[in-house]
Amino acid sequence: MQLVRLYSISSLKVTPISPSLATTRAVIHLDRLRTNVETIRDKAPGLDMMGVVKANAYGHGALMVASELVSLGVKHLGVATVAEALELRNAGIEANIMVFAPLREDWVEAATQGCLDVVIDSEESLQAAAATRGRLRCHLKVDTGMGRLGRRPEDSVSVLKAIDSAERLDLGSVWTHFARADEPESDLTERQLTAFEAFIDGLGGAPAPLHVAASAAVFAHPRSVDASRYQITRVGIALYGLLDLPGHDRPETGLQPVMDVVSRITSMKHVPAGTSISYGSRWSAPRETWIATVGAGYADGVSRHLSGKGDVRIGNHRYPIVGTVCMDMFMVDIGPDRGNIRVGDEVLLFGAAGPTAFDVADHTQSITYVPVCAVSSRVPRLPS
Repeated sequence: MQLVRLYSISSLKVTPISPSLATTRAVIHLDRLRTNVETIRDKAPGLDMMGVVKANAYGHGALMVASELVSLGVKHLGVATVAEALELRNAGIEANIMVFAPLREDWVEAATQGCLDVVIDSEESLQAAAATRGRLRCHLKVDTGMGRLGRRPEDSVSVLKAIDSAERLDLGSVWTHFARADEPESDLTERQLTAFEAFIDGLGGAPAPLHVAASAAVFAHPRSVDASRYQITRVGIALYGLLDLPGHDRPETGLQPVMDVVSRITSMKHVPAGTSISYGSRWSAPRETWIATVGAGYADGVSRHLSGKGDVRIGNHRYPIVGTVCMDMFMVDIGPDRGNIRVGDEVLLFGAAGPTAFDVADHTQSITYVPVCAVSSRVPRLPS
């Protein structure tokens, strides 16, 4: 039997893609972002802020967040790659944009044309920068204990002198990065600070603006935001209200989670005791109950590790996730009494009202960066 179309594709009027068609959405509360900026500024008076918007602003939407930060007077932005920086430039962002990854030879032309701030961490990235046919503002990274990028202080002097003597290179700042600033019991941060400051003092003073403090240090290590020595803070996770320090409030006092991820119930069914739910039949109803299917899954950023763990909010109550999380949906045990819950009702996957990103991180044995960065590109980011 041959199927016959009852219409012509060419004659269809296709509705433009609208966020309203998405079952799951990430609501970005820019008022909370503004509150967080003020809280961070209060913690580091006299210092400029570099707003870190790498990884699509930790999943929050890089252009939306960057635009808001610029409107709040944030002069510097930080990203991971040249591609991320150029997306902001092409969208009209004129603030200073620092690319954290060390400069590569194949990035030089794009970085120069995009007026990007580049990181020099070694002789190799210095050699790449020297090949520019324009001018580049370079930021020397010194390794004081992170062990990832940069060279030891004693090996960084020659790199610094080479930047200073290069005709087409300008020194924008000197900086380092802490390995354990979020572990108050560790003395490594103080040792890194001491090593960095000894390096600067050995030069006879700061040759350019200095910065060492990322989010955790801003809140846990006041010495790192001493305005008499440092000029900038690099703030990422605190901007989004998700800084997680042992022994501190969750979220940190004064900070508010910026993202709420919301989906909808797409189906409901009443099942008898013993009914197995989802792939692998790893959960069975212990009693008669209502099962709600939610229209989000691991393709949207709902971790498969939440299978049989964690919960969501529907109305004023939280309900457990049961069965295996699927690519596009997961199931929730409503209980024997469905109350007023219906298909189409909103479901808070995580957000300020709870469950929070902190809860999701706990359930998945991860950190708060992960659930927000995991929200996929098919989930629209909508300003509140």
